[in-house]
Amino acid sequence: MWEQSDMTILLIADILDGELNLDQTSKALTAARRLGKVTVLCASSNCDQAIEQISALEGVSEVLVSDSEIYKKSLAEPLSELIASIGKNYSHILAPATALGKNVLPRAAALLDVMIISDCTDIISEDTFERPIYAGNALQIVRSSDAIKVCTIRTANFGISLAGANKAEIKNIAPNTDPK
Repeated sequence: MWEQSDMTILLIADILDGELNLDQTSKALTAARRLGKVTVLCASSNCDQAIEQISALEGVSEVLVSDSEIYKKSLAEPLSELIASIGKNYSHILAPATALGKNVLPRAAALLDVMIISDCTDIISEDTFERPIYAGNALQIVRSSDAIKVCTIRTANFGISLAGANKAEIKNIAPNTDPK
């Protein structure tokens, strides 16, 4: 196992219409915690309950909240613009490999001009990931030299992060404008 450094990780919470997919988000958090300090982005509308659930999870250092109608249905265009605008400050951007993550992260990666590493089943080191290929019949090891690693996480290999004793800091951020 490699030495965990002071990398900053941005985890995209899987939220639709203000409802958190707690199972998938907490398992992706478990994966993200292997890399370092985790900030979770909650971008939706009327997501107060989701924010409270996420801020209570062990391993979350900060929750960024962009509560706006523009993110209500988790459309890829506005959400990927937001992720790309704040993602420059992070070493890794992760999301569960759900419909949301698979739709949004490739677009955010393109905006950041980095590759997407999809369907990660293991995090081997800060720049090396395992992912299935050939319909899951083989595993591939991918190493990225990009400054920002953007990955979707297959959560079946990771346990659920439970609520901890401390609540993470919650910081409101302005919504991004509509993409042009």
